[in-house]
Amino acid sequence: MDTIEITDFTPLVYGENSHQSAKIAKIEGGIEYEVLSENKILDYVDYLNFTKVLEILGEFFDVNACALAKDSMLCSAALGSSLEVAFQKVVDNNPLAIVGSTVGFSKEVSLEIVKQLKSMAVKNVIAPKFSNEALKYLLEMTEMNVVQVKSPLQELLGLNIEDIKVTPLGYLIEEQNHAKLTKSSFKVRGKTKPTQQMAEDAIFAWKVAKYTKSNSAVIAKDLSTKSIVQGASSQAIAVESALDIACENAKEAVLATDADVKSEETINAAVQNRIGLIIESGDTEISNKIVKLADKYNIVLIKTGIKNNRY
Repeated sequence: MDTIEITDFTPLVYGENSHQSAKIAKIEGGIEYEVLSENKILDYVDYLNFTKVLEILGEFFDVNACALAKDSMLCSAALGSSLEVAFQKVVDNNPLAIVGSTVGFSKEVSLEIVKQLKSMAVKNVIAPKFSNEALKYLLEMTEMNVVQVKSPLQELLGLNIEDIKVTPLGYLIEEQNHAKLTKSSFKVRGKTKPTQQMAEDAIFAWKVAKYTKSNSAVIAKDLSTKSIVQGASSQAIAVESALDIACENAKEAVLATDADVKSEETINAAVQNRIGLIIESGDTEISNKIVKLADKYNIVLIKTGIKNNRY
């Protein structure tokens, strides 16, 4: 039987609520990082938010990526021709979440970006590198928590750390979800074929949806999330809520789900909001009725054959 030894705890100010005590300890096999700001002790929820953005940065370690999290939920993510472009997309997609949020970047952060972070009252920033001017400005002119990731971001994709949840019934232990899309798993169902841009958006949206809490729906276009809804009571509610938030941005966009599309309501909602493509997780066959309905309205339907449940 495997054993886990946890030592060298660092106390935190408090846990999820002020009346709860909390602490953190490093684990073997975890990533290396350094808190560069004067505030060396982060809040309990800060660590949860850093984890959320790091999951996305690990998926897009080799391109200009930005992700935003708040209250332990991924709120926005985007890729861009530059880090500045990716960041602007993230802000445009969810401007209400930016204040007090945690923002992560996949590349070196510039002075221009950190000045914007300050003006938007961002609480935490994490990246593999900061320019000398950006770091000086952050440490002297802001109260932001600044964290540098010293391990290569791609190492996040292969972490062998087991996921452990403690319940009154016992410890629940499982391996991490290392699912990856492949040519064999990426299958187009029906008569409508995706454009190159749609296919790229579909892969982007699927990777984002992989880290959302079930039931979830991610609307994406131009390598940028337009809305993220997660933890709904049903897939249909998640999809309808995400489409309502995306509104006009849903036109010809991609819809990614974390499970099989089994309800005609999902297709009908996509039709009403002019979604161009649906990519689903799940390992069961799409019913002919769903395929025919998608074909009727020229919606591209992609089957991945990979489950992405996350509870």
